[in-house]
Amino acid sequence: MPYSTSLNDQERSVFNTYIKEINFPRGSQIIRQGDLGDGCYIIDKGKVRLELDTSETNSDPTLGFLEEGMLLGEFSILDKLQRSSNAFADTDVSTRFISTANFQKLCLDHPKIGVKILMDFSREVTGKIRIMNERMSGFLHTDEVDPDVEEMISDAGLAFREFMEWPEKKVDILLKDIAEAIAGRADAFARETVKETGMGVVEHKIIKIQFAALEVYKEMSGKHAHGLNMIDPLNKIQEIASPVGVIFGLIPVTNPVSTIVFKVLISLKSRNAIILSCHRNAMGVCNTAGELIQEILKKHAAPVKLLQWIKVRGSRKKTAMYMTHPDISLTLATGGPSMVKAAYSSGNPAIGVGMGNAPVLICSDVDPDKVAEMVIGSKNFDNGIICGSDNNLIVVSSIRDEFIKSLQKHGAIVLTAPEKTRFIAATFDADSHHIRKDKVGQDAIKIAAEAAIERDGKFSLIVVPEDEDYLESPMANEKLAPILSLFTVADEQEGLELCRNVLRKEGMGHTAIIHTNDKDRIKAFGMAMPASRILVNTPGTQGCIGIGNGLLPSFTLGCGTYAGCSTTDNVSFHNLLNIKRIAYPIESNEE
Repeated sequence: MPYSTSLNDQERSVFNTYIKEINFPRGSQIIRQGDLGDGCYIIDKGKVRLELDTSETNSDPTLGFLEEGMLLGEFSILDKLQRSSNAFADTDVSTRFISTANFQKLCLDHPKIGVKILMDFSREVTGKIRIMNERMSGFLHTDEVDPDVEEMISDAGLAFREFMEWPEKKVDILLKDIAEAIAGRADAFARETVKETGMGVVEHKIIKIQFAALEVYKEMSGKHAHGLNMIDPLNKIQEIASPVGVIFGLIPVTNPVSTIVFKVLISLKSRNAIILSCHRNAMGVCNTAGELIQEILKKHAAPVKLLQWIKVRGSRKKTAMYMTHPDISLTLATGGPSMVKAAYSSGNPAIGVGMGNAPVLICSDVDPDKVAEMVIGSKNFDNGIICGSDNNLIVVSSIRDEFIKSLQKHGAIVLTAPEKTRFIAATFDADSHHIRKDKVGQDAIKIAAEAAIERDGKFSLIVVPEDEDYLESPMANEKLAPILSLFTVADEQEGLELCRNVLRKEGMGHTAIIHTNDKDRIKAFGMAMPASRILVNTPGTQGCIGIGNGLLPSFTLGCGTYAGCSTTDNVSFHNLLNIKRIAYPIESNEE
């Protein structure tokens, strides 16, 4: 124990009268960031995970781990301030707890013992500070060499150089096999994903995985992605497509398998190698998907190291090593804002995404029942975890009542004012105003029950009415769950302004949706919205990734300079190419 070297047996016996044993089952929260420190835990058995509070589902907030013989929360004994991080039982954990009040009493009753314990606690604190300084130094000095990183990037470089001259038809045959193999196991992948991540709906994940595999392949098949293209007879320009090299791809916990197959397909189509970093809560299913794709590569005698991934739990430091490595040509950053920002700050090229928070303007000239059915089919799909899903309903007052009746008819519940207060308190973090991470991707009935909200019969969506003046409400933020805010406006112009203000608060550059039959209104909406995708009479979840419209099928949705991104595209293989151009004199007839 931390104090065992300084206390004798009699002193230890006295100390034990001031503490109590507390056991925590795996997954339970031991301390919460921001709570007032009320004491210190001595870890006797198990492992404790330290995390920072963050609204980002797809970024790993882990700071580190504490094990047997270490202290948790000793800072509160010394400074009595708020907890600086969360602590979770990574395994079953056995502890002994001494409260700050009991420690003060110990010091008064037995000052000699209190001083010894205080010195032990102080040594623990200074030891942790030294470790933190070493970690910070690692982040500041990114030229540190990691043999695993170096080997993986070197192998990827050799693989891409061997692969880059493969002819188009041969590449397409390879991609077809990969797409069909992943799609063929979509059911198993979907079940494994829901079990491992605790998010989403199996049936909906099957659809996403199949779409990311088969539709992405179908869109690319037969298209030019390498070497000389046809010359433009008017401008006398001939393009040459060449790969960028080695790509580093971040894989989110919300859509792991669909994002893996998508990024692999577009990388190989453009003759690049790719190294993947998967979210720690989806490592199992990511390993399975990666191994399956590597088997297909072997079958086609393609370099197996065209696809590699970090197979064990990584760290932010190691991720930074990949993103800043001089032999990484490009980072495809699909994940939380902090990781996307890190990718753009790495010094290497990057393509990142932004947060979604799509406003949905429902105009007076539409069929409310048809729109309600579309909205519910969008927002309850995979429990709302696609970032381009509908988030904020903005309905013109003349059709509000009929629209609400239609929402309820098709499986939504609309909360009353008292229910709303209780729901927000139970569902959103009081400090960040974002949805709690344990609610992300959960079904509507479960989320409602945890806020003591019940209805007769089943429902799949929770709608929370809001006043237009309450843009500061948590309900106006992104909600990766089957939850929607409902604003009411006097007319379409007021609705347009509110949609724009919602995006300015959160979701800049991503997606905005309008339901109307008025072409002039659609054009005005498109001109006004700071969004890369303007969807018309379309469900957001399906529409943003290219289902039911002409957008490119994609699971990496650029948000442009609105959100600090480099493109507004639905990213595909063409974003992963260097395009060279041979320019001939226009007056010349020579080619």
